[in-house]
Amino acid sequence: MFIGSVGPDGVKHITLEIISNAVDEYLNGYCTECTVSVSEDGCILIKDNGRGVPFGKAEDGSETLVNVYTKLHTGAKFDSTGKTGYNTSGGMNGVGAKATNALSETFTVVSFRDGKRASAKFKKGQLISYSEEKEIYDPATHGTVVSFKPDADIFKEGIILEYEPLRKQLKELAYLSPGMKFIFEYPGKKQEIIASENGILDYINDLNANKEVITSIFYAENIENRIGVKVAMSYNTTYTDTYRLFTNSIPNSAGTHLTGFRTALTQSINEYARDKKLLKEKDSNITGEELKEGLTLILSFIMPDPVFSGQTKDVLSSSEARTAVQRLVSKEIKIWLENNPKDAKTIIDKALLARAAREKAKKAKETVRKQDTKKRIILPDVLADCNSKERYKCEVFLVEGKSAAGSTKEARDRNTQAVFQLRGKILNVLKADLHKALQNKEISGMIDAFGLEVKDGKVIVDETKLRYGKIIITADADVSKTAYERLFA
Repeated sequence: MFIGSVGPDGVKHITLEIISNAVDEYLNGYCTECTVSVSEDGCILIKDNGRGVPFGKAEDGSETLVNVYTKLHTGAKFDSTGKTGYNTSGGMNGVGAKATNALSETFTVVSFRDGKRASAKFKKGQLISYSEEKEIYDPATHGTVVSFKPDADIFKEGIILEYEPLRKQLKELAYLSPGMKFIFEYPGKKQEIIASENGILDYINDLNANKEVITSIFYAENIENRIGVKVAMSYNTTYTDTYRLFTNSIPNSAGTHLTGFRTALTQSINEYARDKKLLKEKDSNITGEELKEGLTLILSFIMPDPVFSGQTKDVLSSSEARTAVQRLVSKEIKIWLENNPKDAKTIIDKALLARAAREKAKKAKETVRKQDTKKRIILPDVLADCNSKERYKCEVFLVEGKSAAGSTKEARDRNTQAVFQLRGKILNVLKADLHKALQNKEISGMIDAFGLEVKDGKVIVDETKLRYGKIIITADADVSKTAYERLFA
């Protein structure tokens, strides 16, 4: 329920719950550095230089630091009285940190805050000890150190964090937190400093590294009433879309923020296309589906108190996110399109090409379905078949016209030679779409006669089902070059 998996992804999730607290501090202007260290026995240490988790007595007399990791509606976002000063965070109830504690064999937290130090130790989520030192530390010393070992009784597939997935996640967080430094330590690997100066602009260049990019990068950044969005977008020559979504630096697979962006992009593109006469009056509007092909998108959204579909925070469901992103992005896209007409036309042309390809594929599929319903039980009436059932001994003659077919039938060996009569010059399939070719009676007849199949929009050659060992194309002595080329096409 809380972490989505008790396999390797679950171990990564409870680790990211602690790392995300450091990122929350960064988002609110208090943290510049986070160390993530993995030991050979599976222990994980996460240290940041944020303000430190609040500690001291809560209003009910309990210890705030203990509450942060054990009790709902308390968290590092709150002070000892329960008041929050955060503008944005991944979640306001601190469930993630509590889940990490509950699912760990051992869990220790040390907080440096306001020149003081406090620590708490837990085992399988239960408090073992708590201490608070009275001596005053240098006020410049502040931050939180959390170390824990995932519980092997829960994570039965193993508790060791995988190197590449964790490194990839830290790179993403660095792109979303320009200027913040992540220090990554892993057994058998050199210590690595992961940071980004240009944020999601570096990220989109990374995603496009092995692709042929056909537009410049659209970048927009806007914030209004504590709700903000950063967007980077470009197009490439591929036929699929690539997108990365985040809410308060938490990765998402879908959500209302993506819906808002797609609406803004689709509306802006259609308005521009109509205004510049790139769409004819009879043409229907370009759809969001058609604008997906070749799109690379990074969308980072921030807001107070986001609402997700489940504790794993995979899908953002806050309704205001859709309208906010649409409003904040629409104006910027329209300005970009006007200032980059070549890019705008490239995007529109690619979308229209996607539409044409989809329509052709639909027609081809419909034609194939019609072909399949016939089941080809009856051979074409223009075929004069042979008697033998031994395929390799049989051959079929393709002849043009009734008169040629008549003389060929008279001269053939009926036992092993068949004659297929073509009516006039057949369609040049090198220049025709598949659905058009399959609608041609002559070509459809040859497919039936030869024992070929049409499946998933393709003509399939299965040697075990072929009816002849040889196909012979015949022609008159005065055959024209065009007719010859058509026959051999």
